[in-house]
Amino acid sequence: MAKTLTIFQQNDSHGCLDMHDEFYWQGSKPVLRKAGGLARINQYVKNVKRQQNNVLFFDSGDLFHGTLPLLKSQGEALIPILKKMEIDGFVPGNWDFAYGKEQLKKLTSELPFPTLACNVRDNDTKKPFFIPYREFQMEGMDVGVIGLTYGYEEQTMPDHFTKGLSFTLGIEEVSHIVQTLRGQVDLIIVVSHLGLPLDVKMASIVKGIDVILSGHSHDRITRPIIADGTIVVQAGSNSAFLGRLDISLESGNISHFEYRLIDIHEGLQEDPDVKDLVKSAVEPFNEEINHLVGKTNTLLHRMTLEQSPMDKLITDAYLHSYDCDIAFSHGWRYGPPIAAGPLSMYDLNSIIPTNPNLFTLEVEGYALRDIMETNLEMVFAADPFEQKGGYILRSSGLAMTYKPYNPRGQRIQTLYVGGKELDNHATYKVVGGGGQLLKGSEKSKTYYDDRAIDVICSFLKDKGSFELNDNNQIISV
Repeated sequence: MAKTLTIFQQNDSHGCLDMHDEFYWQGSKPVLRKAGGLARINQYVKNVKRQQNNVLFFDSGDLFHGTLPLLKSQGEALIPILKKMEIDGFVPGNWDFAYGKEQLKKLTSELPFPTLACNVRDNDTKKPFFIPYREFQMEGMDVGVIGLTYGYEEQTMPDHFTKGLSFTLGIEEVSHIVQTLRGQVDLIIVVSHLGLPLDVKMASIVKGIDVILSGHSHDRITRPIIADGTIVVQAGSNSAFLGRLDISLESGNISHFEYRLIDIHEGLQEDPDVKDLVKSAVEPFNEEINHLVGKTNTLLHRMTLEQSPMDKLITDAYLHSYDCDIAFSHGWRYGPPIAAGPLSMYDLNSIIPTNPNLFTLEVEGYALRDIMETNLEMVFAADPFEQKGGYILRSSGLAMTYKPYNPRGQRIQTLYVGGKELDNHATYKVVGGGGQLLKGSEKSKTYYDDRAIDVICSFLKDKGSFELNDNNQIISV
């Protein structure tokens, strides 16, 4: 007789606690629809858990960072909500380390479910910082669940995220745990925040993983990827989706499975307790919600790889305030879309929750080309383990054509600054924000007291509104 298991997954919620405008493609055009909310997600899972046995619900990371309630409380506003949710395990994402080692340890110690990660160590104790894996005893089956956090935290995130911790990609750790679990459990699941391409490669390297619940890359997987016999899925972002995987096991093997990406639309029932707690978490920020700082005539989003309206607002604002040739902003994925119309202070803190100090930097032309080639390699590397997340650097003042699948260092076809072809021997002045951007140039940066949100407010005040020019400046050819 077949044994059955239902697995739910959420990932990359980034502080989107309640229903919001969510981005969807309708043909070639973007549309917004109301979606999301932890109360709807929890009620959906709760209903299934009450109706059947053998149901597990995991979070694949980026849970504690992204909007004002979480930023101002360093994640603590979410704890009462999570205590009411039916989550069975959590893997921290790259943004969950934003408040530092001790704060993340404090947050996770208050959770009623385990925090799993086999590939991050405490530099003081030399031991795993979290529980590497956990066995779940279900009705008629045992399930082994391995946690895998983001492996490039030290290379790509600000230094204070990783102080006192060391990270690996987790290949050896996962392989060892799979060997330990195989024969002891009926099913092995990896809950990961590596990103979809890296998780697919992980499945090809480490044999014996049955399911990978992927996170980090915000992919809305509607058809599971089967990689060397491993089922790989991911459930979008912004608490707007829930992944559901139903599995049947016979004689120790998966005999059948069905997967569905559930759209958390506004018609779904809400968990009343979670709804009230979300309201309590958001209410202290009504002043910021009602404080309008300007307006946008353009839908703001980060759903396109080469450039996006949300980041163009940031880089245009930087150039407006600083006499520079180029403005850069990191190729982030987080942040729910914002419809054309008024912009509030709450919105700006969701657009750029890091609110970094601005810096300027002088860069020679040949070094600028190298910066862009390095960024393209991080996005398009043929080896998934060389892809370090995020999109192409967002910019104003720069125009580029490139071939994404050319070899490393040979992708850029044309590069212009201020409408003129790049001069390898000229010096260009760059403005940007924070330690995550152009991390390798930290010693050459000159930082200022100005913060990103203040600069954007000033830009909107001077311009009256933001409108995106449809002329793309970054083009694959």
